[in-house]
Amino acid sequence: MSHLYQHRNKQNYNKIIILISMTVLLISIIIFIGFDSLINSAMLFTNLFRSDQTTNSKESEGAFYGLVSIDPPAVATNSATIIISGQTTGFDSVDYYLNNVKTETSALDKETGFSQEIGDLIVGENMIYVVARTKDGKNSKKTDTFSILYKPDAPTLQIDQPKNEETVHSQDLQISGKTDRNTTVLLNNSPIVVDLKGEFVTSTKLKEGDNTLNFKATDVAGNTTEKSIHIVYQSEE
Repeated sequence: MSHLYQHRNKQNYNKIIILISMTVLLISIIIFIGFDSLINSAMLFTNLFRSDQTTNSKESEGAFYGLVSIDPPAVATNSATIIISGQTTGFDSVDYYLNNVKTETSALDKETGFSQEIGDLIVGENMIYVVARTKDGKNSKKTDTFSILYKPDAPTLQIDQPKNEETVHSQDLQISGKTDRNTTVLLNNSPIVVDLKGEFVTSTKLKEGDNTLNFKATDVAGNTTEKSIHIVYQSEE
């Protein structure tokens, strides 16, 4: 028991020494820099913390102010103009941007929906987005950016086999050809598989005598190219 008692007394003694040392250190700091300076430093840290909170609050307020979105447009078009529509709340006007250039502005007049025709698309890829704004100019929000392909030209369509006005003696006719990438091809209104290079190979059964093969290629923008081939089938007897 005496050993335990001595150990506890030693622990208490060490705690007292540490407390006295910290008190002396604090008094020395106050004497060295002055009590006013210590108070001012504490106030400075408090103000900095409050300022950071205010900034974060304003940023959060801006991030959550109002809503604006665009109805997803077509990924491709064969027209130089396109209709952009969408919805918004909490804003007074919307600006329309084509390839990072503002082209149109619409006043909302308390309406939540908007729609505007955007023109002068360039051939190839176009980037479109909308920015909604409040009347006082203090708040604005940008929508997602959408990519729209403008392709005014019709797709190519090349039939390598068979040749037009050809006479064949096999009922099973092999067909091959080529078109643009991302283009669908129909043969007599039935789809043909087109690979990533735009090439296709298929076959069809012929009837005795005259046969007409109607091909139609349609690209992602809705442009079409049509071709017809006349084939004569004469069976070998």
